[in-house]
Amino acid sequence: MSGKVKSLHGVYKALGRDAFLAAARIYSDHVQKTVEATLSEMESRWFDTGHTITQADKMVRDFQNGYLTRESAEELLAQEKLQRQFAENMNAVLKNVHFVRLESSCASPNKSYAGEVLKQMHNAFMKTYGTDYLDGSSYEFVSIPAVIRSCQTGKLCLGIVTLDLQSSGEHWGTDFLTPYGVAAQGDPNMDASLQAYIRDNFIPYDYWYTADVENDIHIDLDEMPESVADLIAVARGEQQNEEFDYVMKL
Repeated sequence: MSGKVKSLHGVYKALGRDAFLAAARIYSDHVQKTVEATLSEMESRWFDTGHTITQADKMVRDFQNGYLTRESAEELLAQEKLQRQFAENMNAVLKNVHFVRLESSCASPNKSYAGEVLKQMHNAFMKTYGTDYLDGSSYEFVSIPAVIRSCQTGKLCLGIVTLDLQSSGEHWGTDFLTPYGVAAQGDPNMDASLQAYIRDNFIPYDYWYTADVENDIHIDLDEMPESVADLIAVARGEQQNEEFDYVMKL
């Protein structure tokens, strides 16, 4: 069937509406809410910088050659639904977070509030995926609760990191839980003062997340600080959430 399809509309008919729109996002940053509007956008935009092929023609060619299939498109759709569910579950947690108190807890020997927030975030992740063990063969882009640590000062904050599991856990983005709310690194619409806060307090940074990710070559678990390890253990239910006192441990 793929060899008979000669137009983007034909790809849409072969995949179905939802799977088509999910797959189209691989080829275009201008996918719309309707198929008709998406077809128009992709047929009028170049896929490559050399202007040799449109987004529409590239998607059609991949379908004809078997690189894009109904099965792969439906898998993209399933992952897109998981990402939306994760965002819904996470927002239900974050709406109740006292962000100023969270920053204070992350900076204090008593990190019990930070531990409780991270545990709720991890539970939201578990509610979405049903597991905290991820392998690259089952997922592509995944967002995971994490502890972020400034490389320069050691300052901690909680956040959400987005990874490409099919590229051995390559990092694609970070949302910081700041005293001013959630801030996505690199967001062009972010207030300048918030950009400065992230830059001055955390750039560059290391991160460790609450899930187990198979074959992630980008983090070193052996270098995880004790304060971070304790927070993650609390989030995963491996340690009771008590008043941590790292100064006393030293």
